[in-house]
Amino acid sequence: MHQAYRVICHIIAVCVVIQAAAIAWATFAMGQYVQDGRPITDSTDFAGFDVHQVVGQFIIPPLAIVLLLIALIAKLGVKWAAWLLLAVVIQVGLAFASFAVPGLGILHGIVAFAVLGLAEVAARAVGARSAPARAAQAGPVR
Repeated sequence: MHQAYRVICHIIAVCVVIQAAAIAWATFAMGQYVQDGRPITDSTDFAGFDVHQVVGQFIIPPLAIVLLLIALIAKLGVKWAAWLLLAVVIQVGLAFASFAVPGLGILHGIVAFAVLGLAEVAARAVGARSAPARAAQAGPVR
């Protein structure tokens, strides 16, 4: 269970990096599109926005829920998994709210760093707790 917990944490962190890359890709693509004199309409689509949305709505939140379930079942890293899930919920809420109040997008960007940081801290915390247990199981060094 330690390994599953840590892997999910790292996957969440990688997903945040993918989201940052995707939103940068979409923004620069949109800038180039406008610079080329093409109008942006309702049918204009930039793939980076889609990647950002899919990862943020359909991959990270379920992973954060699964992480908390694993934490509760294995009784390890529950505090970190709960904080991470809360940060993800806030992040998704900020994403939706930012469409109505674009200035909230700044907080959405900042909270992304919190999600990434919490995921890696959680992985490290559980990894550090499991290292002595693994050493004890291995027995004395000869």
